[in-house]
Amino acid sequence: MSSLIEPIRNLIEQSSGTRNVSALLLVVCAYILSPIIAKIIIKIFHIIFGIHRRTSESAFYGPLKFYIILCSFALSIKFLNLTLGMVNLFWKLFRILTIMTIAKALGNCMAPDSTFFKKMEKSPNFRGNSGLNSFLGKVFKSIIYIIAGFMILSDLGYNMGGLVTGLGLGSAVVALAAQDLVKSVIGGMQIVADKPFSIGDYIEVGTYAGTVTKITYRSTRIRATNNAIISVPNSVIVTEYVKNWSKLENRRIDIELRLELNTPKETLYNVVKKLRTMLKADESVLEDTVIVYVDKIAQDANLIMIALYVDTKEYIEYLKIKERINCNILGLLEKENVELVYPTQKIYSKNID
Repeated sequence: MSSLIEPIRNLIEQSSGTRNVSALLLVVCAYILSPIIAKIIIKIFHIIFGIHRRTSESAFYGPLKFYIILCSFALSIKFLNLTLGMVNLFWKLFRILTIMTIAKALGNCMAPDSTFFKKMEKSPNFRGNSGLNSFLGKVFKSIIYIIAGFMILSDLGYNMGGLVTGLGLGSAVVALAAQDLVKSVIGGMQIVADKPFSIGDYIEVGTYAGTVTKITYRSTRIRATNNAIISVPNSVIVTEYVKNWSKLENRRIDIELRLELNTPKETLYNVVKKLRTMLKADESVLEDTVIVYVDKIAQDANLIMIALYVDTKEYIEYLKIKERINCNILGLLEKENVELVYPTQKIYSKNID
């Protein structure tokens, strides 16, 4: 009897070893061939939907490669002698990883440079920008991951009805604890909708000023002139006055000249006339905006008011033009032998014996 059992046992052991090798080969082949298979599948979809993009840059490329390898593990289970408990555990893990892979692929589609947003930008009704795309992408990605999380918890056996009820009971506490966060998120939505500024704009918000570098759910980050990064809560931005200097088409220059009181009238007229001519001839000055007048006769000086606009919105360029104009004005006054005076105040004293 034992002589009959021994060959059968050896045959089973040999068959089991063959199945293990087959399972391993299946996984290895899937790992090697997954990039090729993923590219072929994506290429077919690109042709069907008319998408002109490299297959390796597709949002589905990485998740699809992983899922092909995951499916090879599922097929290799058929070759292995696993217990029913191990098989059930694997299939539960397989479902969870499938949900995570799909969520990852859909989340990749929400990137600002994805095909989804590229097609949206080509729509004639779309009036967004890179900041809006980034913000909407984060919102959509968060929704996708939250739904995937609920699906995974449900698959693990958690009672979602009880969880939702618990969330409802605790909502008041959460709302009180996260008032500022909620205000900032709502503020971020208002910024995206109203678009008072975009990334790259130079703005002033209250006591803060700098170039916008990033707009997130909670805050807006600006780089100050000293290169420091300032994170301003969106709730503060929507309640403050925002000055967007980058939206200027041109900048204004205001200058006040204080000439001596004893300056002759003819000299004043001559200076004003030459100032108008000189400023209007400047290539950076908008000629129609030049204003030069004797504005006031003060106690210590004759005041000449100068106002004009220059054809630039860049701050550094504006400072260069302003410097040149100031130097030209000083040069003209020097040629006319006219001196500027500083504000003075006379003090009278009386001795009381």
